[in-house]
Amino acid sequence: MKLNKLCLGTLLTVCAFSSNANDVNFSIGGGYPFFVIPEVSLSANEGTQRWYANYKLGLNDGFSLGFEHALTANKKHALGLVIGAIGVRDDERECSKTDDDSISGELGNIIGCAIVAAFDQETTNGLGVSYSYLFRGLNDGGWRVRFELGYGEGSDSKEKRADGGVSVSYEF
Repeated sequence: MKLNKLCLGTLLTVCAFSSNANDVNFSIGGGYPFFVIPEVSLSANEGTQRWYANYKLGLNDGFSLGFEHALTANKKHALGLVIGAIGVRDDERECSKTDDDSISGELGNIIGCAIVAAFDQETTNGLGVSYSYLFRGLNDGGWRVRFELGYGEGSDSKEKRADGGVSVSYEF
């Protein structure tokens, strides 16, 4: 019972904080290994910090949550933490060979392996750090370049690894 009251109190505090926030912003961008990244962010601490959530779609896809804090007075440089999708790697699955030794069987095997190789990517989910350069400042509309680097595990292979990415986005 006490735990439920604590959870309800925490939820109400978070909702109150969100309703008093300065700005809710939307941005769209792309980069590598994620080609399309729509993002929603919430300004905090008088515009010197921001919380964000995004969906990353590219060689594979995933969601991530993050926090950034401005490092300079003009708020053009920001460091942050990110949890969720931080990169994409080749799944490194071997292409199986067919028992058909005919020309059509070999050709089919070659085409099939090429298709599998193009789509056998897997997202690395984990925890990472980010650096952003914002051309007009944190929580201000305009262009941004973000670099992410982290450590996590592959979504299919469960292999532990370091991964990262870069993106360019525009905040409206």
